[in-house]
Amino acid sequence: MRKKIEAWLDMNDDGELTIGDLSSIVVRHEWMLIAGIFIFIGAIGNVMEWWGIDSDAFWAAAGLAAILEYMEDMRRRIR
Repeated sequence: MRKKIEAWLDMNDDGELTIGDLSSIVVRHEWMLIAGIFIFIGAIGNVMEWWGIDSDAFWAAAGLAAILEYMEDMRRRIR
């Protein structure tokens, strides 16, 4: 079972599970998409007064998306 999990997490298929493999899982464009969807849907819901989300939550999500985008860009430049 452990070998199957390690093979699944081995993003560069080199046979070793390293920090680089795990960081490429954490820093991906999908997380930026999720943050963007949260901001978009949350803002529309606030405008329509369906719910009241504090604006700090939106700025936190925007900041997280910016950090992830920066990390992804740096990872691509290093390669």
